[in-house]
Amino acid sequence: MKGKSKGQVRVEKGLFERRKAEKQKARDDDQRALESGQKSREQLRQENGLFSGVKVRVEFDRAKALC
Repeated sequence: MKGKSKGQVRVEKGLFERRKAEKQKARDDDQRALESGQKSREQLRQENGLFSGVKVRVEFDRAKALC
């Protein structure tokens, strides 16, 4: 990319299209699992949640004040 401006990022060609297809496949797989009774809505909600699989521990006594 000639004369790349500050703040611009190069993106692999086809990345967005590939990611869109991956997400649709995951949605389709989830729908089939739900319809077949393989998984419940609650199971899918837990698996697909924003922080699923992430263990977070906050130590408030060590946190610094923002103000």
